[in-house]
Amino acid sequence: MTTIGSSIVITGDVISDEDLTVEGRVKGMILVRDGTLTITERGQVHAEVRGARVHIDGDLKGSVTATERITLTATAAVKASLSANHVVIADGARFTGGIDMDRRTIVARLAQHRAVQTA
Repeated sequence: MTTIGSSIVITGDVISDEDLTVEGRVKGMILVRDGTLTITERGQVHAEVRGARVHIDGDLKGSVTATERITLTATAAVKASLSANHVVIADGARFTGGIDMDRRTIVARLAQHRAVQTA
């Protein structure tokens, strides 16, 4: 597992094949291929996010596409479009945006993103 610490600020793309925890700030794109992305309560992400599982405790603005599950906990503050087969929003979470749980849309978005990454 990799952690982006609370004092770290990244502007650009972050790509990982293992679990990733964001305690700092990321602006750009985050791709966690087969792992879990966790944004802690202190984490601030302004990005396009792609991964298998995305767990949000902190702030996120952008879009999230997950092949398995997106979870927003009670401390999450999210302004984003969410696409996943399973979306869990805990009581107390702040969410503004849209949710797409259509499997075809999710597959198409991930395929488009992979094509951009290999180009």
